[in-house]
Amino acid sequence: MEGCQGALAFSLQSIHLRSYEKKMYLINLVDYTIDSPERDCCLNKLNFGLSQGDAFAIIADSPDRAHMFLKALAMLVKPVSGDFYFKDKKVDFSDYRNLLPCKKKIGYIASDAAMISNITVRENLLYMRYYFENSLSLSLDEKADNLCKIFSIHDKLNVRPGKLRSVDLRIAIAIRELSKSPDLLLLERPEDFIGHTNFDLFTEVLRDLVLTKLPIVFISYDKDFIEEFSNKKIFLKDGTLDIVK
Repeated sequence: MEGCQGALAFSLQSIHLRSYEKKMYLINLVDYTIDSPERDCCLNKLNFGLSQGDAFAIIADSPDRAHMFLKALAMLVKPVSGDFYFKDKKVDFSDYRNLLPCKKKIGYIASDAAMISNITVRENLLYMRYYFENSLSLSLDEKADNLCKIFSIHDKLNVRPGKLRSVDLRIAIAIRELSKSPDLLLLERPEDFIGHTNFDLFTEVLRDLVLTKLPIVFISYDKDFIEEFSNKKIFLKDGTLDIVK
């Protein structure tokens, strides 16, 4: 009898631990499938969990597939099947507005990230806050203001994005995403996106964020960057996924 009770207690404890581990995921993809006319972009029934402190470098058989995976994590593409859980809550893709509270907490610094063209850089940096705080009378918070000073675009805040040099535009996009205080940061080739002149500054900022256990998922061809900032690797091949620690 005591043996049965011990086995039952062990079984219940195991169930509890499995439940606890599941709740620790910031993002959990279950049988997640993305279809695309481009074969090299498809993702097939992926299962992927991301927790606090995870830092994944993506290694893929196709740059397009790696980029598609980042877009999937950023909720920029709708799956044809499978489930996306954000902080243990299933995401409903039926209405874009359902995604906004989650997207607010995801930093996305990638080649297809853009700014709204008919408002100033300052207004772009404040745009998400305008929506969630329901006010147009806002000023940059200390974090955003400091980042603008660090990357020397403070004097360009009242300019529209189309008037910026491409390097300054990309910096402004990076500042917008970093100043969200994201729960997750997604990066596509930061060495190219940020530009070599600002790359050392960016890595300094990123080091401080990583110390807070901010999860990151990134694509990079810079071996030193991969070595410093990843503690796991995602291998994508033919639409399937493997993880190596």
